[in-house]
Amino acid sequence: MTMKLPLALVLILSTGICYGFDLFDSERGKPPPKPVVEKPSKPLPNPFKQSSKPPERPTPSKIELKPQKDFALQGTSRIGEKRAVILKGPDNKEFVQRFEDNRRTAIKDYEGYYLLNVEAREIQIEYPVDAPCRKPNEQKGVQCDNERIATLSLTRRGALPPAKKPKPPKKSSAAERREKARKRREERRKKFKRKVIKDEDVPPGMRVVHTPFGDRLVPIK
Repeated sequence: MTMKLPLALVLILSTGICYGFDLFDSERGKPPPKPVVEKPSKPLPNPFKQSSKPPERPTPSKIELKPQKDFALQGTSRIGEKRAVILKGPDNKEFVQRFEDNRRTAIKDYEGYYLLNVEAREIQIEYPVDAPCRKPNEQKGVQCDNERIATLSLTRRGALPPAKKPKPPKKSSAAERREKARKRREERRKKFKRKVIKDEDVPPGMRVVHTPFGDRLVPIK
C-alpha cells in the first residue's frame, strides 16, 4: 500500500505537466511540418580527370588568313610500294619528298602542309587552316578541291633551247702566223693596181715593156 502511493503521485504530476505545456502550445492542432529534403551538393571537379568535351577548334572566320602558298610538281617516282615526289616549294627550292607508308605525310620544312596521295602524274596536298587553297594556279598545275585539299598535276614544259654550237678549237701559234700572213697578202693583192702605159704616153726614143706587175718604159737601142 505504501509503495503504490508514490507511484500514483508520479503519474499525476507527469500528466499535469504535459497538460500544462499542451494548453499554451501555439502549434497545437496543426499538421506536422514536412520533412526538409537536403539537395545533393555538386561534386568538386577532379583536376586529374580529362574532360570528355573536346576543346573548341577555331573556325576559319575567327582565324587571320595568310596568303596562299603553292607547290609545283616536278616529277613522281615509284619503286615497288615506295613512292616519292619531286616538288618545288613556294620559295622555288626543289626537293624530294617521300610518301611515308603511303599515308598522310608531313612535308618537311613546310609546317602545316601534308602529302595525302601520290599517283603517276598528280598528287594531293593538304593546306594549313590559316592558309587555305582559295584559287587555282594554272602555271603550277594547282587545282583547289576545297579549302584544305589541292590536286597538283605535272605541267607541260616548254621546248628546250637549241644547243649552242661548239667553238672551234684554238689554233696553234704557228697556224695563227700563217693565217695572218695569208690575210696580209690578200690585202696587198686587193690594193695593188697594175700600171698601164698608153701608146700616146710613150715619149720618143722609148718603148713600153709589159710585165705582170705593170708596164714600164725602156730606151730603144
